[in-house]
Amino acid sequence: MGTFSPCSSRARPTPPALRGVREGSLERALLFLLVVGLLLGIGQVCAAYAFSDAGWAALLFGVVYAIWLGAGVLAWWRRPGNGVGALILLGAISIHLGGIANVPAPAYVLINAVFATMVLAVTVHILHAFPSGRLRGRLSIATVVLGYVVSIGFDLVNTVLRAVNPSGIPVVSAVQTALGILVMVVTAVVLARRLVLADRVHRRILLPLYAYGIVSVLAAPLLPLVLRPRGVDTETIAIAQLAVLAGLPIAFLLGVLLGGFRRTTAIEALSAWLAIGGATRPSVGRALAATLGDESLEVVYWDPERDAYMDENGHEVPRDEKRDRGWIDVRVDDRLVGAIGYDALIMADAAAVRRAGEVLAIAIDRERLTTQLLASNEELTRSRLRLVEATYRERSRVARDLHDGLQVQLVLLALEAQKIANAPDASPATGAAAEQLRHGIDAAAAELRDLVHNVLPASLFERGLVAAAEDLVDRLEIPATLTCDADESSMGGATTLTAYFVLAEALANAAKHSRAARVDVRLHQSAGRLHVRVDDDGVGEARVEDGTGLRGLFDRVAAVDGTMRIDSRPGHGTRVEVDLPCG
Repeated sequence: MGTFSPCSSRARPTPPALRGVREGSLERALLFLLVVGLLLGIGQVCAAYAFSDAGWAALLFGVVYAIWLGAGVLAWWRRPGNGVGALILLGAISIHLGGIANVPAPAYVLINAVFATMVLAVTVHILHAFPSGRLRGRLSIATVVLGYVVSIGFDLVNTVLRAVNPSGIPVVSAVQTALGILVMVVTAVVLARRLVLADRVHRRILLPLYAYGIVSVLAAPLLPLVLRPRGVDTETIAIAQLAVLAGLPIAFLLGVLLGGFRRTTAIEALSAWLAIGGATRPSVGRALAATLGDESLEVVYWDPERDAYMDENGHEVPRDEKRDRGWIDVRVDDRLVGAIGYDALIMADAAAVRRAGEVLAIAIDRERLTTQLLASNEELTRSRLRLVEATYRERSRVARDLHDGLQVQLVLLALEAQKIANAPDASPATGAAAEQLRHGIDAAAAELRDLVHNVLPASLFERGLVAAAEDLVDRLEIPATLTCDADESSMGGATTLTAYFVLAEALANAAKHSRAARVDVRLHQSAGRLHVRVDDDGVGEARVEDGTGLRGLFDRVAAVDGTMRIDSRPGHGTRVEVDLPCG
């Protein structure tokens, strides 16, 4: 697989509730492992300086070993259930074994002879298993197995041959080199293919390690073949190989910093959070995402009435079965209550997702019921809006029929009565009767106009909300200003009518009860909502319970799924604020 031990010839944002649940035992164990590992590395360097002249080589091995050791501890800490951290630590051990021959002891030299190139096999294993920690596909499994056979198996054969038949070593070494190059080339091809097929999000996670991995797996075995014929000594080749391998955990750390390895917590921490803090929508999904370290994770809820999955807002969600996307159903007993969609590229262990889903099954079932309630409430709101819109359309029809039909007929009758009263041949009694009839018709027409205005103000359905608001402000008995930046064309009829009645009632209250000297009116539209605000500088103390006017406004606003707020303090005037949907 390539020369690696020339010196032997000389001798990895959590919900708040989860933050308090720490895996203290794991952290203490990793800290102990880090300290012991560093002590072993320091001991190896010191022994090499004390008992041989290869101290500088041992120091070089020690630096690379420390880099791998630190990266492995970090990876294991950030994602305890992921195997990448353990693999990097295995790589650190293999580097330690590769440099142990710098200490002149027969046992160390023998151990080094067997495990000298093991780090190359571990490197191949890490690259194939990243980022989930598990091998994917038969080609990756076969390549990794062959890598270990080529490194440890062939080194063991060479060690035996060195004792019984040294003449066979060149043949075995040639086969080892050829197979090692094959393993590295296949690994580079697999990594390149995964990068090409990955989407943008996954490519950002994979790129640092895969790009450097492609370079390192090709450089490590090829460096001896390229440099040795050029007269480069074995020690220099080994230094170059070590430098290439030292960059691998650094590339992994870049992947960590770019978000490929979010911090995870243990399932026990999720259980403790559920027991202590409870689960509320949408914190179930956030807690699960934090536990498993997958920002893309989503929790959906099963609605048997719709026969579909629903998100936390009650919207239907299709089953996501795209490539590299996992999907686990969550059940309470035998009843389907929801599902968990997760990134299968980062989390290859579906069992961990299933265990987390089982822990939260009851909470998910409760949120499923909440989701159904939200969906029902949303349908109720839409139904109420349809009724309001239907009422508005009916009001408009009645108002137009009265205005364009009956009122016109009354005007014509009044004209006819006046014509009879003014006729030359009409007797005084007839003229007086016709005149009285005209006055009666005029009074009826005036009452009809008031009725039409109460049903739907003529200025509103003839000229729109802005013109109707201007008319209300102009007719107010006290000084008033109107500021408007609303687009009437995007407003529904129910919104327009509700906004008008809010303005009319608020202005009437300001003129009759507040003793205000000035009123300011503002109509503002943003983000699909109409905001109405009426301010006066009166005495304040307006209360909803004092009359039916303001209470009726609250009912009108609620009927169209709007909100209303009144701020009325003694001596500070009154502010009425209403927020209405434009659609």
